[in-house]
Amino acid sequence: MSKLYLYQQKNEKRKKFLEKLDSELIVRSECNRTEENLFATAENLIINFLSDPVHDLPIYSFNLFSDINSRLEQNLSDDILARIVYKISNVYKIVRIEEKKTLDEEKFFKIVEIDSTALAAYMKKILKRKLNDSSEFKINKIKQTKKGKVSLTEKIENLLASPLVSEYEPRLLALEINELLGKMTTVEKLELEHFKSAKSHVQEYCPNGTKIDCCRDLIDRGMLQKKCDKIHFKRIIKPHTDISLGDCSFLNTCYNMNNCKYIHYEVDMQDVDQELLTNSSSTLSRLSKIKIPPQWIQCDLRTFDMTILGKFSVIMADPPWDIHMELPYGTMADDEMKKLDVPSLQDEGYIFLWVTGRAMELGRECLKEWNYERCDELIWVKTNQLQRIIRTGRTGHWLNHGKEHCLIGVKGKPNPDLFNTGLDCDTIVAEVRATSHKPDEVYGLIERLSPGTRKCELFGRPHNLRENWITLGNQLDGVRLLEPDLVKKFKVKYPDGNAMPQIKRPDSS
Repeated sequence: MSKLYLYQQKNEKRKKFLEKLDSELIVRSECNRTEENLFATAENLIINFLSDPVHDLPIYSFNLFSDINSRLEQNLSDDILARIVYKISNVYKIVRIEEKKTLDEEKFFKIVEIDSTALAAYMKKILKRKLNDSSEFKINKIKQTKKGKVSLTEKIENLLASPLVSEYEPRLLALEINELLGKMTTVEKLELEHFKSAKSHVQEYCPNGTKIDCCRDLIDRGMLQKKCDKIHFKRIIKPHTDISLGDCSFLNTCYNMNNCKYIHYEVDMQDVDQELLTNSSSTLSRLSKIKIPPQWIQCDLRTFDMTILGKFSVIMADPPWDIHMELPYGTMADDEMKKLDVPSLQDEGYIFLWVTGRAMELGRECLKEWNYERCDELIWVKTNQLQRIIRTGRTGHWLNHGKEHCLIGVKGKPNPDLFNTGLDCDTIVAEVRATSHKPDEVYGLIERLSPGTRKCELFGRPHNLRENWITLGNQLDGVRLLEPDLVKKFKVKYPDGNAMPQIKRPDSS
């Protein structure tokens, strides 16, 4: 008896457990069915909202969600409604949406375009769809069914819960302001078109270096049929070259290239697009409408009268700083540098001052002495001939220098109509060439900053000569001036045309 009784009790417990499990599954299935019906209803209501010609574009998400929730028996979260709209946009391709942010960094979106053809096709699909309760769904019946169930009290409560027009207006105004701030102004568009190149002026170097190394890399990757359209280098092998020594650390800047036993390189001109070379040479001249050929004066800046030159919008200087190292050119003492008459060249504008080593602090002192305020800094990251970062530079007492700094100073309040700020980056990555030869990219940067204005370069050499620039330096060849007023002033000050100081020789007697 006891065994039979225990068996009956066990069976009763099992039945109760199965009944409870069945009831839970029924409840869950009913919840899932209700949820699916709710999502389908929400999707159909969104389609109905989009098909209503009363609503003008753009349609903001918070307006759409508020309207949909007011028609549903159970409110859905904004995330769920947003997913339904993204489905309508990405899967059905009915609408095109744009994501935005409010001033408080709150994300929202707006519907900016509706494809009427796709919408009509989907509407036919809706009218044929059957819900799980086997009743056909029709868009025009939603409002009628809802209206029949909602009491007057619920209508009043829904009306009170709906946002007022006065609450919408500040939000819409903030959205419109945010959208306007994100758009480019007409001046910015014109400026962009002015500096925009019709064709790219850049041809990349192949990271593999030579064509042989490039072919090996393509074979290793199983891409031998692909042709590399980048620029390659050719090895320079001379009778005295010892290939086992590898590449020269200084490459094309080597002082003893004719006798150096290491491997050197040259550009394979077969890979260079000649049309690009022609276009890139005229890029700077295209930026400015005013084109004055290069002008220069051979002079000693310590004694030259700079007041005859007039005023300039931009000055650039690469002084021969005394950095306590052996250099292939003469240097100037700190006091001599500070006493240069740079202030007479500008009333307002910018100066670009190249500095290195201990001259970084001295350069700041010079800017202060010349009545400038340091406003920014440009960095030149140096690469070698093979376009790799330099690790064995010739300068630096403790670490090898792989970069140089250019201090940027401002004087007065430059006219914003003459200067385009915010166009360029503060870093230039460019190849090292001869000693103290700064990258040519800096001239493009300055020309974009102040196109078509007068510019002056101090301590310049023949390779620094440019349009719209007056270059001063003791390594230039004679004098070339084209501006009539400047020519007149120069002849009055230096009748013999020589601005270099005369060296008095002692009498032979």
